[in-house]
Amino acid sequence: MYTLIGIIGGLFILLGFYRISIGKWTGKSFWYEFDNLFGAIFILIYQLHFHVYVSVVLNVIWAIVAFRGVVSYRERRKSR
Repeated sequence: MYTLIGIIGGLFILLGFYRISIGKWTGKSFWYEFDNLFGAIFILIYQLHFHVYVSVVLNVIWAIVAFRGVVSYRERRKSR
């Protein structure tokens, strides 16, 4: 179960990157930030379960940055 959560998290991040690479999204799009946020959270759950603490810090920071991106997107939408 936790391995599947980790795989899904990785897919979220990779699909977000892919969609930016093909020009479907921008680096400031809500869905890109959404993919990053949930990808980081899912990978974090996986890492905590299997005690992979070395990269937990990376994914905590990744999730914080992605969360800030989602909030920033909402603020930009409100100001329009």
